[in-house]
Amino acid sequence: MGKADLHIHTVYSDGSSSIEEVLHKSLAEGLDTIAITDHNEIEGAVKARELAERWGFNINVIIGEEITTSDGHVVGLFLKNRIRPLLTAEATVDEIHRQGGLAVAVHPFSVWLKLFKCGGVGTLVERLQFDAIETVNGSLTEGFSNVFTQKFNSKLRLAGVGGSDAHTPEAIGQGYTVFPGRGSVMLYSAIRNKTVQAQSGRSAGKALWDFLMKYLWGKMALYGPKGGAIDQMATS
Repeated sequence: MGKADLHIHTVYSDGSSSIEEVLHKSLAEGLDTIAITDHNEIEGAVKARELAERWGFNINVIIGEEITTSDGHVVGLFLKNRIRPLLTAEATVDEIHRQGGLAVAVHPFSVWLKLFKCGGVGTLVERLQFDAIETVNGSLTEGFSNVFTQKFNSKLRLAGVGGSDAHTPEAIGQGYTVFPGRGSVMLYSAIRNKTVQAQSGRSAGKALWDFLMKYLWGKMALYGPKGGAIDQMATS
């Protein structure tokens, strides 16, 4: 079985993790596939893939992006090009699909993130052509919303995926996706065929400590423009 973390942030948006730290920690967590999903940016993902190939690491890096839409945040996986922010969620999903990618409704019912203009798409997940829904988000604030999302998806029946939403190295693997086979090609097929399973990690204490230290030292730009909290004014 493959193990993938599909929601990781780096220094290229609001995370504290360098590309090198992400790759080393992912291998230590037994991940064979990861998605770098920086906010409104794919440069970190592209560089992570190049570095993993250059170093001969046995890990597949998916080009991803957490896109700020006018309706909430959406993750695109298997992208070829950056998708600009502040399109509607529907237009964003359409563009992800035009690139041959998969559209994921991440933290769709997060109350905490909504307070900082970083929430998900909510019930729009029912009406739009999403390929998957994030039923396990590894952030420490998302326990309640994970339970709600899992219950919501029991009727919707989208592919339920897990991602850490890591902003520090120790958080990587705190949410992950298990799937038949290994590697990104098999993962793509598993999401399309709904043969994935979302799981939670077991190192919440270390992840919390790492988060607090990095936050107190000012190494993360959470909830601001680098964290996807942008509006029309900010891009004009």
